[in-house]
Amino acid sequence: MASIHTLQEISRMKRDDGIERLNSCFHWKEFDGDDKRQYLHQEFVYENVMLAITRGLPWSTVAQVANITKELLPKLKGLKTSDVICLIKDHLSQIEPRLSAAHHAVLLEFIVKTYVPHQRLYQAFLNSETGLKHISCELEIESPPHPQPLCEGTDAVEWEQQRTLKDLCVAQSRKEAEIKELKEKAEVQMMATLQTSLNNLPHEDRMSKQVQNISYLQYKYPNLLGCSG
Repeated sequence: MASIHTLQEISRMKRDDGIERLNSCFHWKEFDGDDKRQYLHQEFVYENVMLAITRGLPWSTVAQVANITKELLPKLKGLKTSDVICLIKDHLSQIEPRLSAAHHAVLLEFIVKTYVPHQRLYQAFLNSETGLKHISCELEIESPPHPQPLCEGTDAVEWEQQRTLKDLCVAQSRKEAEIKELKEKAEVQMMATLQTSLNNLPHEDRMSKQVQNISYLQYKYPNLLGCSG
């Protein structure tokens, strides 16, 4: 049985050191010869002891919690969830002096929430079903393409210059296309404006005005009139 002095020491230790110190307080004969199962058993007891300490239970009660939870875990083997909860309640009721309703509820909830969500794992542990099943499959790995010889590569400075020149050419082509589009729109608008002006003139003035406009357009936009003719 863990003494009050030992439990006080454990409360000041780091987790791994505390579990190791707790190990020396009991004979862990339930899983003798199986270090992994013994360690899991010790972890279970340690977590409940630390909860009792942090909740401010008397040290004599903490010692009883250590004893009860050590005895409890092996007894859960093969039990259904409802039976597990009943057994936990029964063990907690053995603590003297009797736990307050609040402390009883806290310990019960903690043990249940520690065990029940992982019940299948604990049952495998309690039944010695700890062997690992290895599942393997073959995956095809595609290696990267073999790099070309360095002598066939491009100098870094030259490559940077080529990239800059390419970017400039692209920008120039884009700008020329924008200018061409603006010019075409301006010519269309000019023709539409001239046509509107002609339509608004009296018939006798329209012919002379057309001659003037054609002369102006021949001078201003020789390519446009050449294409339309």
